[in-house]
Order: sequence, then structure tokens, then C-alpha cells
Amino acid sequence: MIEIAYEVGVYRRLLEEHVHEGDVVIELGPHTGVSTRAYAKKAKLVVAVDIGTESEEPFKRITEDYHQVHYIQADARSFDTIKKVMKLSRKCDILAVDLGGGRYPDTTFKVWGAWSGVFQPRDSIIRNRGIAEFLQRAKIKDESIVKEFKDAGWLAEWGRATPSKLREQLDEFKFYVKVR
Repeated sequence: MIEIAYEVGVYRRLLEEHVHEGDVVIELGPHTGVSTRAYAKKAKLVVAVDIGTESEEPFKRITEDYHQVHYIQADARSFDTIKKVMKLSRKCDILAVDLGGGRYPDTTFKVWGAWSGVFQPRDSIIRNRGIAEFLQRAKIKDESIVKEFKDAGWLAEWGRATPSKLREQLDEFKFYVKVR
């Protein structure tokens, strides 16, 4: 399932509802970790990635309270960041993306597309007003478009997998990083 929200309270509620006991969660843009704390005790592993320096102090406390939470201060748009996360997990159950809520729907979609192709989540939860408004306004008129999918939280139907540029980089380092 891919769910989209804008209001931060709705986004947090969706995370709490979708994270099950023993899940692996990758959270892109956790900011100060309020959302992370709400579900961390249920997860087997949480990898929180945020570029902002305001995340450092809160995540020092969160990682002390929840040993299954790993914080990486890095840019989610970077393939190097994906490689860092792959050292901790090669798949995830939940991919949560909040890169500023209302800003940059194109960037949010691209980041989600790259990460979901690599980690193939069961569920994706995205917080972005631009994507939500686009979906509300859109009406699909092409009957050839598939309406039901075998996957849930990513776009397997369109050949989504490890993005080609990242695949090339990982192939160069295949002796150092084991790729599926």
C-alpha cells in the first residue's frame, strides 16, 4: 500500500498503524524524531536518514532509548546514502518519506522511487502536499493502465529495481558491497 498525507498528525498516525511488531522501517526525513518515537518500540530495525543538523541531538537520545534505531545524517537524494543504508538492511517493510511536507513533490517522488526500487517496501507512507493535490486532481483516462498490482508499497510493474546509476556504482564495488 502506498499512502499519501500532508498533515503531520495524519502522517504519524499512518506510521503507527502500518508498523507491525518486527518490521524494518526506513524513515527519510525524520527531523527531530517525534514520528520515530511513536513506532520505534514495535520495529526490529529503524534506519532514520536526515540531512538536517537539528536531528543530531534528538537522535542521540532516541538511539540510546531504542537500540534498534540507527541514525544516519546524510542526503536521501544521494546514492552514497542508499549504499550506507544497504549495509544495515537490504529490504524494508515500511518506507516513510517526509522531505518537507509541502515542498518539492518532484524531488520527493524521485527519492521515493529510487529508495522503493532498492528496498521494495510492503508499505510506503509519503508526506507531501504537492503529490496529494496532484492525485486528488488527476483522473486516469487510459484504460490500458493497470488498476490492480501484485506488489503493494513500490512500483514493480514498471521494472523498478535498483536504479541503473546506483547499480553501476555497486557493480564497481561488488567485492565490498553484496548486492541482491
